[in-house]
Amino acid sequence: MIKKILVILFILILVIVIGIVSLIVFVDPNHFRGYISQTVKDKTGYELTIEGDLRWHVWPQVSILTDAVKLSDTGATKPLLTADNMRLDVELLPLFSKNLAIKNVFIKSALINITDESKGDNAKKYTQTLAPSAEQNTNISENKKNTSNWKFSLNKFEIADSTVALQYHDDLINFRNINLLLEQNNDKNLLIELKGNIDKNQQDLFYSMNANVDLTQFPEKTIIDLKKLDYTYNGIESSEKPLKGSATGIFNYQQSPMQLNSQNLAFSINDNNFTSKINARFDKKPYVDLQLNSEKLDLTPFLQQDTKSTKDTPMQQTSPVVSSVVKNNNQLSALNTFDGKTTINIKEVKANKIVINNFKLDVDNQDGIATFKDLNFDFANGHITATGTANGKQKTPQIKLNTKISNINLNSFFTQMDMAYDLDGIFNASGLLETNSLSTAKLLEHLKGNANIVITNAKLNNINIQNIIENAAAKYGNGNDKSGNQKKYTEFHTIKTNANLSQGNIQLNSLNANSETLDVLDGSGKVGMLNHDLDVNLNIKLLGGWNSKSETIAKLQKVTIPLRIYGQFSNLRYQLDIAQILSDVLSDKLQQRLDKLRDKLENHKDKDKDKLKSKATDILGGLLKK
Repeated sequence: MIKKILVILFILILVIVIGIVSLIVFVDPNHFRGYISQTVKDKTGYELTIEGDLRWHVWPQVSILTDAVKLSDTGATKPLLTADNMRLDVELLPLFSKNLAIKNVFIKSALINITDESKGDNAKKYTQTLAPSAEQNTNISENKKNTSNWKFSLNKFEIADSTVALQYHDDLINFRNINLLLEQNNDKNLLIELKGNIDKNQQDLFYSMNANVDLTQFPEKTIIDLKKLDYTYNGIESSEKPLKGSATGIFNYQQSPMQLNSQNLAFSINDNNFTSKINARFDKKPYVDLQLNSEKLDLTPFLQQDTKSTKDTPMQQTSPVVSSVVKNNNQLSALNTFDGKTTINIKEVKANKIVINNFKLDVDNQDGIATFKDLNFDFANGHITATGTANGKQKTPQIKLNTKISNINLNSFFTQMDMAYDLDGIFNASGLLETNSLSTAKLLEHLKGNANIVITNAKLNNINIQNIIENAAAKYGNGNDKSGNQKKYTEFHTIKTNANLSQGNIQLNSLNANSETLDVLDGSGKVGMLNHDLDVNLNIKLLGGWNSKSETIAKLQKVTIPLRIYGQFSNLRYQLDIAQILSDVLSDKLQQRLDKLRDKLENHKDKDKDKLKSKATDILGGLLKK
């Protein structure tokens, strides 16, 4: 039995050896040179040039080896593809029936140029979307029949360790270390595996992709099943970590009318996961409908500056990078290139200490103007809503938002914004805000508009206005005019103001406030959001709070007291001219007593004049002491 098996194996080996020897002896691979070139020409319209002789390679598989090859477009000044060599793995038995069945085309260290110099007649036809006529197809099919009796089939195409130079406008983007595998699973299904990296202006993108392409209804329809796309991006100066993520989904492409739809699209950016849906139509002007959903979006890693790298890494001399991109003053000009709508829902957004919940955005873009139908989110225990427009048709960007702010906790707000503060309370506001800059660093500087502001349960920390007035009055009184209010803050039931925003400052046109012990009848001033300072003038009316029944205090309660509060948020100061106020009050009191004394002197008899004069002297002396 064993001998029979050995005999059978020997016969099989002998047949294979005889077949290979017969192939080498009777079939010259150079006979395929013109056939292969013509087949490529008929299939793609590009000219394949093979330099040198073709030769057989029989181990570990039967292959045809070539020297340098070039793939060129008719009329182009540079070839589309150049490679040092190419290997065609062929099936042995079909060769004897004149069928060139290629299992694999392998090209290594190729340079693919997709530039203006490599574009020729085929590229022009593609850009003009001109389909070949029926006559052309007939001629091509006839040429195929007349050129050779050989049949051609290709199952696999592979490119390894190659480079693609892609010209986009005036920029040249290099795709390096490309490894591409195209494998035909059946007649109308392709497996695609692609990996490599992209270099541009000291920025690196590493990617790896695996997908299935269904060509059953090609070219009318194509289904791309993206099994997985992994990527890593380095080059964000403000980020400590590189961008990493993956994507999966199914894309349905339709030629007429041209459109692209997605199903089950999911992707991630670092620790942020998203689900999305895209419907796009490519008419004269593209229309894009995007839906984006996520549980969490953490922007903190992209906002932190990598200080360690700047300190520890020695300076290296590098050649300057010259950018040829023309700057556009309107950062929203891209809105003119397409129409569409976007719906975004993110449950939590983080940026350093800032936490935004239930973020929702519904925006519609038409003719370069994006309309914010709905923008709302929860922030600092409150809620913010806005509607408005973003204009990309002007020379500079313009964003206008009708904004309503409800129940923002100022303690939480200033803490999340990492700002020193002396004002607590519940903040409410409404108004029209406008900016012509999208830069976060310049947003406050360019923000302008108007707003009606109401702060309830307000507390002005580190300043007790009542105590300031009491202490100043005590210096001019008998020292018993102090109340028991020794708190280090001032409380107000409500603060109301109308404000204008411009160049990073909030201009307070009118300000009113009330509490149990004092009212602010009128006020005005400025709050600097960039410099974190304020300068406010208040006219205060004292309502009560003193334990004593001093006539001086009673008089102060009938007048308006001017008070100025100014300085940095973390070190507020005040200015109060209590001496002038008390001088006016005491002058009025002295006049009243003198009038009273005069009346008494006129009504009494002469015999009592000496006694009255003595009493008048005592009264005047007492007034002067005051």
